Amino acid sequence: MNVKQYIGLWVCIIIVFMGSGCRKFLETKSENNVSVSELFTDYEGARTAIIGCYNKVKSSSYYVRDFYVYPELTGGNIKYAITKFPSLTFTYNFINTSLPSENNMNSFYSQAYSIIYSTNSVLQNIDKVTNGRVEQINRIKADAYTIRAMAHFDLVRVFAQNYSYTPNASHQGIVIKTKNSDSVMAIIVYSSVDQVYNQVLNDLDSALSLYSKSIFIYPSGDAKTWLSADAAKALKARVCLYKGDYNQAFTLSSALINGGKYSLIPNYSYVASWRGKNISSESIFELAFGKSSGGGYGDYFNFTVPQSLYSQFAATTDLTGMYDEADVRGHNSLFQDTILNGTTYSFSKKYFGTSDSVNNIKVIRLSELYLIAAEAAVQADPVNGLATAATFLNTIRTRANPSAPSFTATTQQAMIDEIFNERRRELCFEGHLFFDIARLHKNLIRKDCNSTTANLSYPDSRFACTIPFFH
Repeated sequence: MNVKQYIGLWVCIIIVFMGSGCRKFLETKSENNVSVSELFTDYEGARTAIIGCYNKVKSSSYYVRDFYVYPELTGGNIKYAITKFPSLTFTYNFINTSLPSENNMNSFYSQAYSIIYSTNSVLQNIDKVTNGRVEQINRIKADAYTIRAMAHFDLVRVFAQNYSYTPNASHQGIVIKTKNSDSVMAIIVYSSVDQVYNQVLNDLDSALSLYSKSIFIYPSGDAKTWLSADAAKALKARVCLYKGDYNQAFTLSSALINGGKYSLIPNYSYVASWRGKNISSESIFELAFGKSSGGGYGDYFNFTVPQSLYSQFAATTDLTGMYDEADVRGHNSLFQDTILNGTTYSFSKKYFGTSDSVNNIKVIRLSELYLIAAEAAVQADPVNGLATAATFLNTIRTRANPSAPSFTATTQQAMIDEIFNERRRELCFEGHLFFDIARLHKNLIRKDCNSTTANLSYPDSRFACTIPFFH
């Protein structure tokens, strides 16, 4: 194995405040001092580079904690079970500032742009590789485009108001970074939210055009633990739902549902599906953690180690009270009550491992696509879409509780409200709630909450996190 295969997290982007809209973008070499030009001299180096992009996503600053916890904590699914060194307290109280030391999301901001920088390096240098097959190179490019799209999309959801905040999404978004410059100085220009969404969709379309002309290139792991055309389509369906392109969201999600490649976990094995590292039949893309035995997302919900710094996030009564008694996802099945310091807390069993807590993170799965299809159907057609929406919605409802009565609605708003509730029940702790509240223009009401700001009335500037400035 050559030195390139030992490269870790090798490129960072550091944004340094210089005053009045100007920042420095600084480049760093890898920890092994392997330059970008050396890395892309052959196919193995290029493949190592794209694997490095995947590894960066599996960070406590990103999907392993900060980004995934952010919408759950702010939305009202999570409360603190410990008081010693709790994470994201500025976020919980909506007091993040532009100073990195006073902004819990600054590490996510930096990490996401580091990932974007790395994908740009791949895309700008991959054509220098001369010993790889075209199909192999296409797969590396496709994954880079998809990861770049995901990072920009995740950033704009955290640091900007939702797409429909202004009629044409003309309000401030984030910095779009599609090319790494050799210049030390770069003027920072914040694109509109509409421009960011268009860039995300363009990247996903570029990826999809390449996946069809590529082959699987990774040395190990289930195919679902690497990106694919289906993962790009599923992510695009999610983006289109947020954008309000409901026809496209429905077309993409329903096609994946009806394609037959993925199946919903049955009721009797739903709880067990969240234990261990087995690949879920309904996962379209999972982040894999191999033989890791600690430091995972599940540690923060791990009720077996109550004295650690990790077992800090318990479910709120707002959430646990939403389930019927027979619901397999509810308090009697997918939560574990534990007494800490005389108080009973309910901890989620999602992501809680069998012999450890580092389970794969299910980034997007079939359940979400059913709920995307349901919402898109009724949003696109308030009258004729009601029956279609009910079909998709009730599939998820009755999987969770076979005795649950079918839900029907006579108005668009009633159906949208129930889909929102079902998304909360089904997708809790998977990084959706606060974003759903914002994009549906709902008021935030956190009943089981001791934040200094428990509620927000929509609209409010605090539905977007303050962008941190780096000094």
